[in-house]
Amino acid sequence: MGDIVRQGVTAFVAEVLARGGRAEPISGQRDVRVRGADGSERVVRVCSTASDPWLARRRDGVPATDGAGVSHWVFVDLAPSTPEFYVVDADDIEAGIEEEVALWLADRPGRTPTGSHPIQRSNVVHGHDHWDLLGLAKIKDPGRGPAPVPAATARVERPAAPTVAEPDADDGRLAVVADIGGYRVQGRVDPVSGTLEVIRGPMEGRRFPDATAAARALVAFFDDHETRPDGDAFWRSEVLR
Repeated sequence: MGDIVRQGVTAFVAEVLARGGRAEPISGQRDVRVRGADGSERVVRVCSTASDPWLARRRDGVPATDGAGVSHWVFVDLAPSTPEFYVVDADDIEAGIEEEVALWLADRPGRTPTGSHPIQRSNVVHGHDHWDLLGLAKIKDPGRGPAPVPAATARVERPAAPTVAEPDADDGRLAVVADIGGYRVQGRVDPVSGTLEVIRGPMEGRRFPDATAAARALVAFFDDHETRPDGDAFWRSEVLR
């Protein structure tokens, strides 16, 4: 996912230049300082994907955690041959994340708002090419030529998961569950060997030598730098139905 983030920022900066503005990525962040063609300045958060959905962070919806003064989000879709952009007011996006995370926290008291949060296309489609929000020209300057497309922007397809039969409730394994990236992952742990098999959710069908190895794999899959990949803390027991 790190490459997707960099590609999205590169594509956005090129698009800003092609529309008469200036853009300066803020080191170590997803944010870009943009100067519009009209002279206005703002900080824009870039969220990129090559396959739905976009993944923001749950902490993006927690008040007072964003000290960068982000005014807008730009959602970059790298799947088409030419990237597509959706410009949305930051208050709208962050309020939506805050509301959904509040429900997620209320569902299980004691959770902390870390990890990824999915942003669906339906939530941002109204911002398609809304460049005027950033003080940029709606039509590119022909003299600047087309904005270059970063390398390897083809749709990133996650490997198809093998078909996994739902295990019998009495197969002797412990049922566990974890929440990450807006998904609920279900697994089964062998009480003798400690092996964990993901039976539903991202990485379905994968087997890991232990719960910690499975947690680390999922954290890496979602490029989640906030969730602690400790087997005991990451997974919780689930009552078999």
